[in-house]
Formats: sequence, C-alpha cells, structure tokens
Amino acid sequence: MTRATALLLALLAGATAQAAVVVTVTDASNRPVDQVVVIVEPVGGDRGAAVPRGTGLRAVIDQQSLQFVPAVSVVRTGTAIDFPNSDQVRHQVYSFSQAKNFKLALYAGKIYPPLVFDKPGLVTLGCNIHDSMIGFVYVTDSPWFGKTDAQGHVEITAVPPGDYRVRLWHPRFAPDEAQIERSLKVPVTGDANLPVSLKRALQPEPGNNASNKWKGY
Repeated sequence: MTRATALLLALLAGATAQAAVVVTVTDASNRPVDQVVVIVEPVGGDRGAAVPRGTGLRAVIDQQSLQFVPAVSVVRTGTAIDFPNSDQVRHQVYSFSQAKNFKLALYAGKIYPPLVFDKPGLVTLGCNIHDSMIGFVYVTDSPWFGKTDAQGHVEITAVPPGDYRVRLWHPRFAPDEAQIERSLKVPVTGDANLPVSLKRALQPEPGNNASNKWKGY
C-alpha cells in the first residue's frame, strides 16, 4: 500500500466515523436527574445539514390523569406531534410560545390532525380547563438530541468527530442554571463522555393537580 493510499483511507475513515455522546446528569446531592433535554450542536458548521428537517418525523404527547405524557419532549424541527386525549374528561390544549402558538378547542379522544412544530425553541403547553396541566416541547434544528432516563443517563449516537456545544435544559433547573452549556470534542474513535453535576437544587414541581375546580369537566 502506498503512502498516498494509506492517507486516503485514513481520511475516508475519519469522514465516516461516528461516535456516541454519553451524558450523565446529577443534582447537587449527587442524585440522577431524569427528563433533562440534551442537545448536541456542532461548532463552526452544521454537520446535520444533510439530514432534512421534517421528513416523516412524528411524536405523540398524550393526556392521561390530567397530565401531559410525556411531560417533557424533545423533537427535531419539522416534527408532527399528535395530541390525543386518553382521559375521561375533555381538554383544551394550547400554547402561547413564540416557537408554536396554537389552541385546540375542547375535545376528547383523537379528533385533530398532528401539529407540525416548524420553529426551533421551547414550547410550553397548557390546558385552558385544567390549569395544573403543564408540558414542555423543546424543538431543535440539531439531529443529535435526547433526554435523560431515570438514571440521569442519555446516549446520543451517530455523532461525527469534531467540536460540539452540548446544551442541557430542564423545567426544574434553578434560574441561574436554566440553560447549561458545555464544550465537548467527539473523537474519531471511541465515545465522548460528559458528566454534568448541578450546583443548585431542583425547583419544585410545576402545577398542582389537587387544586383544580374544573377537574371533573
């Protein structure tokens, strides 16, 4: 094998190499934090541009026991989201968020087509009938994202090597940690591990299902 051929093969391997970004989040007491949105964004260029936005991407946010399920979602820009109502009462889902402003008139079951979330940003969901119902949809242009599990762990796969910015968000992060950012280099071989320890305690849970005069509506 000539030196030129070896160099070409090395370049091709580097171009096609992909790794996993493994993020683990713990709170100020070293306990795992679940439902943390994790976004991996390339620095100095969009390596995800080859992955078209909104090509058959779908998600579901149900309504069960007067709660949005899941309470926190993260989707790519262009994702169509269904909002079925599995409760025995009717709901009126809405959002005033800049990234997605909408209102679904009072309904039960599944009567509306999915809504396309076509702008990046944070979308806060509510119900006009049940004020305690709060949900969140984090919409991102990046193709590399995830959400931590009960062990505070998420693995985001198929990330090409390079320099990245990792963003973390959670509805209960303290105000001065509302948007956490870390720099990360993804190697050509092997995974990139990023432990994140919060400095502040989590804020109280939003909403209170116990006090809602419209509960039986």
